[in-house]
Amino acid sequence: MSSSPLEIAFIVSLVFDFLTIISVIFLERKNQRSMVLWILGTIAFPYFAWFFYIIWGKGPRFSKKKWSSKKKLTDKMIEDKITKMKFEDNNGIEDASLEKIIKLNTRISENPCTIHNDTKVFISAEEMYNALKEDLRNAKSTIHIESYIYRPDLIGTEIRDILIEKAKEGVKVKLLYDDSGNIKTPNYFFKKLKAAGAEIYRFFPSKIRGFNLNFNYRNHRKIYVIDGSIGYVGGMNIGDEYRSMHKRIKPWRDTHLRIIGESVIFLQKRFLQDFYYCTTRNKNDVQEYQNKEEYFQIAKVKKVCPIQIISSGPDSEDEGIKYCYEKMISSASESIYIQTPYFIPDDSIINALILAQLSGVQVYLMVPGVYDYKIPYRVTCSYLKDLIDCGVKVYKYKGFIHSKTLVYDEKVASIGTANMDIRSFALNFEVNAVVYDRDFAKQQVDIFKEDINNSNEYTIEDYNNRNLWERFQERLFRIFASLM
Repeated sequence: MSSSPLEIAFIVSLVFDFLTIISVIFLERKNQRSMVLWILGTIAFPYFAWFFYIIWGKGPRFSKKKWSSKKKLTDKMIEDKITKMKFEDNNGIEDASLEKIIKLNTRISENPCTIHNDTKVFISAEEMYNALKEDLRNAKSTIHIESYIYRPDLIGTEIRDILIEKAKEGVKVKLLYDDSGNIKTPNYFFKKLKAAGAEIYRFFPSKIRGFNLNFNYRNHRKIYVIDGSIGYVGGMNIGDEYRSMHKRIKPWRDTHLRIIGESVIFLQKRFLQDFYYCTTRNKNDVQEYQNKEEYFQIAKVKKVCPIQIISSGPDSEDEGIKYCYEKMISSASESIYIQTPYFIPDDSIINALILAQLSGVQVYLMVPGVYDYKIPYRVTCSYLKDLIDCGVKVYKYKGFIHSKTLVYDEKVASIGTANMDIRSFALNFEVNAVVYDRDFAKQQVDIFKEDINNSNEYTIEDYNNRNLWERFQERLFRIFASLM
């Protein structure tokens, strides 16, 4: 007797359920909460769960073999540079607690700490863009831009037009931007730039615009390197909203770092690794190696400001930036200052902060008072009570704070692209600059304290006065925190 269509559909559903559950157990084994959530979803809503797991689940989304081969080219290009400059694991830093952080970061990112650097911190996007545009106009050999978001708006058009002019002058321009982060940025926006000779690639490009199997893995890095000697890293993408020009999300407060000196080598290294992964031109690898002197024209700087460039992402087995954050928090003996637009930590981070506070370290946390996305904002708020109860000072900025900074004991500061959330730790490609300099760290603390004047302290009374709808949203969305 033949089976009915419904019976066949039921059997197929069971088979796919079984295969999906096996896949989830294998691929999500490091995150027990995500694994349980996906398994329950697969059982309760099989067809929907399959679709969403394809988009949002982990899984093998890119070729690690290809990534490794492209990485070897970059490593070869800078090998003699590192040998000549004789970088050491700690580069002469004798503070025992700093030595341990430096060694950790060296192991997870394969980048040593560099000693001679000059820095400028921008907390205004307008000032940062003006400095960047000036550096772009003065470029002589190469311009490398990697931006999670590149908007086709006023500032995006202005920078693009500068790149067109520089490319026509013979400057080698490379541009890399994330496909999923730029759904509204049309390819034709860069048509004239490409015609001028620039090399432009989308990270994890989708064949169908708006439907990307790698949507869950985003290149969240913002790296700008000019002539191999000037580097930028931080929270600012290229878009007018960073200049507080969004209708609702304003004022916008961000932090970005400009570096001249030895650490630019490792910003350039990170850019080239990402860029080469997106190219298919193995035949030109030899030519790229011959161009290495243009890529690493490190400016001679006498100023001592130790910096270490660290990065993490799905290409690595380790959650390197999270490990660095945990080590910084556990090393603190006096104070910890954190600014982040999304505070969705895993248990290890939240426990480290609570333990630090209970141990006598004063922890300060600043999050936005104006959100860009409601769901992550509600999840962020759901974590605040436990921190406030143990004495952490929590502030909500009167606007949207997009800065990603961590400072401890006014002696070490991290500025970069990584938020204090699970997505940045495990799913995004991120990059941070860790600065081991007391004057620099003190400057970041002073900036934090100035931001307090533009913030409201979030107290237990504020938490208890939430309305029922806010409480419901926080509890509901918190369930999905591990997927955000």
